[in-house]
Amino acid sequence: MRIRVELQTYLARYAPDGAQAFELEVPQGATVRSIIRRLDIPEEMAGVIVVNGQSEELETALNVGDRVTLIPPLSGG
Repeated sequence: MRIRVELQTYLARYAPDGAQAFELEVPQGATVRSIIRRLDIPEEMAGVIVVNGQSEELETALNVGDRVTLIPPLSGG
């Protein structure tokens, strides 16, 4: 199944071909955690996970056409 992935800020370096947003073919039953692992993103770097506009967790199951946005942890002062 195909999903849309968007990697914010410096997470874009983990994207195929350096694209910040891209489509990804994943198997049925894939979770957010499985795509993070597939892209070799350290889990702690996915500070905020948004699926279809809603905050979600690593174990959220994905469906055809989902839009997953990964945002690194916020820091600063």
